[in-house]
Amino acid sequence: MTDFFLAHRRNPNFTNRKSTLKDLQDALDKGGPVVLFGCDGIGKSGIAEEHARIHVDKYDFRLWVRASDVIILASDYAALAEPLAIPHQEDSDIEDLAGSVRNWLEENDRWLLIFDDANSPEILDVYLPKAGAGGGHVIITSKNPDWEGTFATFEVDALDPSEAAAFLLSLTGQDDIAASKALAELLEGNPLALELAGAYIRWTGISLSRYLDAYKKRLGEVSGRTPQGCPETLAAVWDISMEQVRAVSQEGVDVLNLSAFLAPEDLPVDLLVKTSALLPESVELGLTALDRRGLVRRDDASFSVHPLIQDLAFSRLDEEGRKTWADETLMSVGGAFSSYLEDLSTWPECARLLPHALAASKHGEELGTGSEPVALLLNQVGLYLHRRGNLAGARVVLERLLAVDEKFYGPGHSEVATDLNNLGSVLRVLGDLVEAKEMFERALAIEESQETPDRLKIATRANNLGTVLRSLGDLGGALTQFERALAIDRDAYGPNHFKTAIRLINLGEVLQEMGDLDGAKDSYQRAFQVFEQFLGPGHHYTQRARENLDSLSQKGSD
Repeated sequence: MTDFFLAHRRNPNFTNRKSTLKDLQDALDKGGPVVLFGCDGIGKSGIAEEHARIHVDKYDFRLWVRASDVIILASDYAALAEPLAIPHQEDSDIEDLAGSVRNWLEENDRWLLIFDDANSPEILDVYLPKAGAGGGHVIITSKNPDWEGTFATFEVDALDPSEAAAFLLSLTGQDDIAASKALAELLEGNPLALELAGAYIRWTGISLSRYLDAYKKRLGEVSGRTPQGCPETLAAVWDISMEQVRAVSQEGVDVLNLSAFLAPEDLPVDLLVKTSALLPESVELGLTALDRRGLVRRDDASFSVHPLIQDLAFSRLDEEGRKTWADETLMSVGGAFSSYLEDLSTWPECARLLPHALAASKHGEELGTGSEPVALLLNQVGLYLHRRGNLAGARVVLERLLAVDEKFYGPGHSEVATDLNNLGSVLRVLGDLVEAKEMFERALAIEESQETPDRLKIATRANNLGTVLRSLGDLGGALTQFERALAIDRDAYGPNHFKTAIRLINLGEVLQEMGDLDGAKDSYQRAFQVFEQFLGPGHHYTQRARENLDSLSQKGSD
């Protein structure tokens, strides 16, 4: 059996939910995806994991995809090609891989696919196998209740009082039934709060009755200090646990603070140890302190933190602390997110760090930390997604980058022109030609308005604008831009440079479309001579020039 769950994902303290698990299995047997919805921390993911565990004999493949963010969803889904042994190249486009994964699922059986924390049915449209195809099962977890009319849905509620009390007794190893019932009632059957309370009681050896008294006092103290979407019951339990962590392990506090600015799953221990200047060398001690109190789940190489625990850690930091930790995560992830994206061997590392890069940059944007580290990281992420063929994701990231640089540098800065140019290139490939034209025009205007204009950048912007104008059918406008780019590069590099030859090819192609075959032939011949001399006869630029010349010969014979 191939298991694509994270090793530290499963909750070892899962309990009860027998009726929900039975209803889930019955619905899966009828066919079609099944949605488990409910608030954060209520145990949706745990139920999906437990189903996978108790029915392990039914599946040859257990697959897990994070679905809260469209970019991460696309990356995780495409990564399934590896465990499914789907043939692919290291530089295969994410969109192509996703299509191959979906085809595999539609043609095979005995698989379980879990989409965790999906926001809406629409986000899964291109990833769900067609109805009736394949013989696998799909489970979707979501905070969004609006799935009616799409798939079978089950609302996940809090544990009932008897289940919650039994859970506490099991976790703590104690037998004070009255105290367990009272505490379970106050915790409102919230599985995450129960688990944290049980872990604290088990580790410290405090009695259930004493913890109950401490909890009642703490509940009043956290009122009004709880992040939106987080129940005060959980905040009080968290506060008690962190008070003790602070007393025994500042390292644990620091690790949790740093994690609040990263994605909740698969946080790489080696990255934190090597790159975070704010963490002490004894990160292991901090992780142990957090793990013993149920605040993290971990294995040898990584750990995970529930998003609500991250939110609580973030909420307890003052403004200065938030900016300090945001800067640190940006530097840590930015330093690890490879600058050498042309090297395919760095792509697996980039894929793993992608969720953390998105989280860290988002916090940096919201807190208004220095633009340079945010912009550098967003630029690297955008380039990575572009190279991986996730153009929709690249567009989202580059639009964020543009907003950051416009705010920091002002709308007329050359950095903004670079952002506009890169965004325009993505929009052009996506087929949004009108908006791409606007990006290239703005980029060109900014470069022209600089106190000391960079003529080579102007040539690049003009060439890109010409390309999109040609696609829009404005051949005259394209010709003007191509001629301008050619003149600048010919002056800078000389007539026999391969960059000049590239401009000649573009010029020749628009001349050919305009019916100027003699002008096109002259451009192609000059380009061909340069390419053949400096790049060799087998290079794709040389072949392109030869093919263009052949097309003119064919047109002449017609």
